[in-house]
Amino acid sequence: MLSVETYWFVVQLLSLANVLVLTVAFCLSLVAIRGFAGAPINRMLMPLPVAFGCFVLVNIPWVVFGVARLPGYTVAYSATFSVATLAVVVAAVRGMVLLTERRDL
Repeated sequence: MLSVETYWFVVQLLSLANVLVLTVAFCLSLVAIRGFAGAPINRMLMPLPVAFGCFVLVNIPWVVFGVARLPGYTVAYSATFSVATLAVVVAAVRGMVLLTERRDL
């Protein structure tokens, strides 16, 4: 069995790895948008930086900074996560439209 300290160390380590991967994905999505400017796939790529940026904000361990004790933290967390999820859904719908070769929805 793991001790409580080891468990929380692993949780913080995985959270940091998640934030690093999402930050790299955010940067690459910005490069992809710039690189595919004018291409049909660009419509699908446009919501991805919003999604990755919001997921980075959601996954940063705010408890370390003490922000989780602020009164509106849960509302801000929920709103940010909802915006990220909506951006992913928009990207998925645009991807399906692109794959079915319908250019206008």
